[in-house]
Amino acid sequence: MSERAQAFTLEAFVAAVLLIAAMTFALQSVAIDANTASSGGAELRGQHGGIAEGVLDGAVESGSLQSTLLYWDESSERFLDADEEEGFYLSTNPNTTFGRNLGGMLDDHRIRYNVDLHYRGTDGGRETQRLVEYGTPSQDAVRVTETVTLYDDTTLVRRNESRRANVTLESVESDFYAPDASDDSPVYNVIRVEVVLWRT
Repeated sequence: MSERAQAFTLEAFVAAVLLIAAMTFALQSVAIDANTASSGGAELRGQHGGIAEGVLDGAVESGSLQSTLLYWDESSERFLDADEEEGFYLSTNPNTTFGRNLGGMLDDHRIRYNVDLHYRGTDGGRETQRLVEYGTPSQDAVRVTETVTLYDDTTLVRRNESRRANVTLESVESDFYAPDASDDSPVYNVIRVEVVLWRT
């Protein structure tokens, strides 16, 4: 490989790293709601917020959080088996490992929650896709977040969460909820998963 080619390769790698860092910083810069400082919010954060954080952390480690983000039907442009009109899950969870774990941990504790996916839009601004909706959060709702990076060659998944060969994000971009944030990078987009919890 010539020195010039090596320089271009290094330049592209550095640019990709900088893009990931910038997008991650931008998506994580949203502050937790001020109402979480109340005593009720502190109690909720300490108990059930900790449970949600544990579920998110485990889902990132196992890959099930990423699979849930890719649990998408490009032909109908909605999540698999989600509400046909809304395109997301109403008072239920996706039938993924993450969805089952989240519901199993919180549904029996009189805790309601919404799950939102925040990402960079084509104009560089932040956009949101709802994943799960159980209602309108109360004033003392708390928020727990985790970030997942998706790449151009990341593939959508089947109902059993196995990868769909050759169905990459790059190939279904126009039918996927999040756009390709940078055409010049292997990074497709950075998704900030936000779980909003409140007591019923």
